[in-house]
Amino acid sequence: MSEHKRDWEKIWFIVMLILVAAFTGYSYFSVINGSAATYRYGLPLGSGVPKPLPNGTIVIYMLGVQWAWEPMNATEIIYLPNGTMENISVTSTVITYVNGFPAIKVEPGQPILLILYSNNVMHAFYLRLPHGPQNWNIVPGVNSYAFFYAPMTPGNYTFHCAEYCGIGHSYMYGYLWVM
Repeated sequence: MSEHKRDWEKIWFIVMLILVAAFTGYSYFSVINGSAATYRYGLPLGSGVPKPLPNGTIVIYMLGVQWAWEPMNATEIIYLPNGTMENISVTSTVITYVNGFPAIKVEPGQPILLILYSNNVMHAFYLRLPHGPQNWNIVPGVNSYAFFYAPMTPGNYTFHCAEYCGIGHSYMYGYLWVM
């Protein structure tokens, strides 16, 4: 190989090294400063949750385990991702079970905040809504926040796990009842 080609290889290597360092630095500082897309849209930091929560918001902790969804009413005070506290009203009649599967009862247009959590394997909370399906990934040990308004059309909307999590994966479903 000629010396001329080796010089060009060295130049290209240095240029690429500088570009990688620049992109890495830009990504790092945009996350730290809160301007990164993943930070803005709450993936998984939860910055997409409105602050303060709208009046009448139902807050539900949804624990994904092998192989079931375990919804729980939130406590009276929750801690939002930005470090602030939010007082909420606890409604005990929201969660029920149908044939062993969870059902969440809400009114049309009601704001809902799901705090999704898994302590064992990856799950994905897949909710079929009239305007299109919604999917939130759940990484073990990291809270994911799903904020949405209940559909205005009364009906039964299903949710299930969209990430294969083991042999009982097909049993991970439930219902969102809009009444």
